[in-house]
Amino acid sequence: MSRIVVFVRRQRIKKLEIWTTRAILAEVFFLAIFPSAAAVAAMFGIVTWFLRLQIDTKFKMRSLPFDIPVTIFIMLGAVSVFMSPARNFELIYNYCSIVGLYGLTYLLVGQNIRTAEQFKDLAKTLGAAALIVVLIGYFQYIFGIDIAEMKWIDGEAFPEMRKRVFSTFENPNVLAGYLDVMICIALGFLAKFGTRNQKLLLMLGIIMLAVCLAMTYSRGAFLTLAIIFVFYGFLYDWRILTLFALITGILIYNDSNFLDRILSIFTTTDSSSEILRTGIWVSTISMIADHPFVGIGWGAYEFLYPQYNYYLADPKIIIHHAHNLYLQTAAEVGIAGALSYFWYFFGTMFTTLSLRSNSHYSKMKDTAGEISTRASESKFHKMFNDQLVKVFMESKFLQEFAQAKSMFMLRMADFINKIFDSFSTSAETETKKPKKKNEPELVHHEEMKWDNSKKPKKNKESKDEKKSDDDNIDIQKFAADNSLFETEEQNLTSDKKLVEAMKLGIGLAFLSMALNGMMDDLLFSIPSSILMWILGAAGAAINLLDEEN
Repeated sequence: MSRIVVFVRRQRIKKLEIWTTRAILAEVFFLAIFPSAAAVAAMFGIVTWFLRLQIDTKFKMRSLPFDIPVTIFIMLGAVSVFMSPARNFELIYNYCSIVGLYGLTYLLVGQNIRTAEQFKDLAKTLGAAALIVVLIGYFQYIFGIDIAEMKWIDGEAFPEMRKRVFSTFENPNVLAGYLDVMICIALGFLAKFGTRNQKLLLMLGIIMLAVCLAMTYSRGAFLTLAIIFVFYGFLYDWRILTLFALITGILIYNDSNFLDRILSIFTTTDSSSEILRTGIWVSTISMIADHPFVGIGWGAYEFLYPQYNYYLADPKIIIHHAHNLYLQTAAEVGIAGALSYFWYFFGTMFTTLSLRSNSHYSKMKDTAGEISTRASESKFHKMFNDQLVKVFMESKFLQEFAQAKSMFMLRMADFINKIFDSFSTSAETETKKPKKKNEPELVHHEEMKWDNSKKPKKNKESKDEKKSDDDNIDIQKFAADNSLFETEEQNLTSDKKLVEAMKLGIGLAFLSMALNGMMDDLLFSIPSSILMWILGAAGAAINLLDEEN
């Protein structure tokens, strides 16, 4: 009866594990397509994970690398909401529903994603969702969307622009930030994982994502991607820069508005650069100065901004965020809350990139050292070295000195070997027992003569032959099983490469979010912010996987 109970218990644990993993994958898949379904999947995963913790005694919660800053951020966020000058019940609801989902997602992914196979499924799910998002963006661009009356663009600065795709997102800039993240993950796999055909497929995916990014006409996201490509090309493969330049050239050739849109970020042609962002940043700095400790309250920016509207006189314009990730976070949760948030954010980025442990970094460092060494050698040094070698080769005295040195070393080595041989011989003679005079000498049975029959000798030969046959059998058996060992080793190598690829992709994704955060707070979008917490938890799980291995 006890065996049946144990068997049923194991089956339940296995099903709960499968359901939890599927719930995580469902959240990742529906996040960019149907966010409400993603939230339901996350809650279902939390329930199955909790049930597994109650049944499975071997499955324990583990400490993630950035649990402390995450906990501090969530606590200070709650304090900022309850002490907010906005005094709005909507703040409490948004905090509990959104920030609560952040924390639950972080725990769900970080505690349950523990194997390379799970990371592989996570990467496939991210790729499938990104493919659907890109195809919807292509559909919008082909069949046309008139955005002249929408708030995403300055119609006076760009009167000819009529298309900016946003796919399943509400804003093309948010879509552009999402595409940057997906391109970074694909670059990580392109550098670390896959066969030649898989790499070609990854390059095709990167091209599709980059073209969809161009359809958004997002300037900051495109410049961020350019920096990422330069960073990637410098560390891993310079040919990716050629691909990026080729794609950019084709886009500029086919659409003149694209180049004008990108270059406008360096001018004051677009009102969003001259008034909106600059004025909003100044107002946000005033918010931070007035509420430095606990902030104005998480999610209270749009409610408090009218009190700091120094540059936009139109009260009908609603500013939802500060167009800057760093100022937005410091204004809403205070300086201490922002420090804890960026401790988690940049800590994840630096640990996942981990350049110093990267083989490409080591090769680059060695190559740079070799180049600097060669560069430091002037023509004078080269001439001096050539003359020195010439003198050495032509000097008989130096040649005889070298031969005498070699002979001396050989004699010293021979002398030392003799000393060791003498000690070993004396040790062997001491261990032998002295033979008595009248004691008969024992003769081994194999050395006795049996009327020329030599049966013992034959037996010895048969034993030797049998031993050799056994050795051959063992060798053949090892050779037969060697394919299995090679397969296991290949699987281990493949899993390691996959984990390294995912780790690099997450690091590049956080780098893109950090760069995009300088010009726009793209993480104010719920799907984008939840995606950041999913990738952060996955990065923490990868770090634990590296330590365990």
